[in-house]
Amino acid sequence: MKNKIAIIYTTFLRSKLVKQTLPSYLECLPDSIILVGDQGKEEDDIKEICNSLNNNKIEYIKLPFDYGLSASRNAMVERAKELNIPYCIITADSIALTKKYNLQPIIDFLDSDKLNGTVGFDLQGRICWECDMDLIKGKCFSLDIPRKEIIIYNNIKFQPVDLHRNFFIAKTTALINNKWDNNLKLIEHEDHAWRWKQKENNYKRFYTNTIKGKYINNKPNDYTKFRNRMYNEFMMILRKKYNITGWVIYSDDLKRRFSLYKSGKL
Repeated sequence: MKNKIAIIYTTFLRSKLVKQTLPSYLECLPDSIILVGDQGKEEDDIKEICNSLNNNKIEYIKLPFDYGLSASRNAMVERAKELNIPYCIITADSIALTKKYNLQPIIDFLDSDKLNGTVGFDLQGRICWECDMDLIKGKCFSLDIPRKEIIIYNNIKFQPVDLHRNFFIAKTTALINNKWDNNLKLIEHEDHAWRWKQKENNYKRFYTNTIKGKYINNKPNDYTKFRNRMYNEFMMILRKKYNITGWVIYSDDLKRRFSLYKSGKL
């Protein structure tokens, strides 16, 4: 699998997290290329951290300050395309791997159907966000537990979904054809998934719990100041875009699933 996967690793004002999480990708997926997209301040030490790891598998990319999560991902996926890398793992500075994984069975599944586009991974410590979704006009997005039949491929269960967490592998072509909205620096998740779902004969999305990452919640003051825009500035952009007054609502089944996941029973 050498050079078949680009890890799209975005970071913003959280050098402490980069020190914690970036080495895990070198250790757990040593044959992958890591594209580190830094939209932080020039005086941040992200480049120095990358250099200190002394690994030619890391490509540091300095992006404009506060470029936004969506624009950062789009730029990094374009870079993966330039490098002719067929698969991307979407991740971030707040996610670490905890063990080595053989991703070849996941890639084999993606390759088994030309329309298989993404496979979402499990993220321990984060909400269980594998859902089907609909838009209630004038109100909000409605999220429910996945209803489509599970596909078993090479003894691995793949659940078809509309929405999965922002920790997943995808065909690079699927991401090039389904870009994030650059106007949404935050609150991009539902918008991206909904637009993906609306395209006729689009790439299909799945989830498996066989690949796991660990979510590390660290929000320094500089980061939090920008993050707090999520529920005012960018929420308003999303609402205006879809002419809705809310954001998301959960079905009772999904609430029960959240509860089971949080308790460790799922």
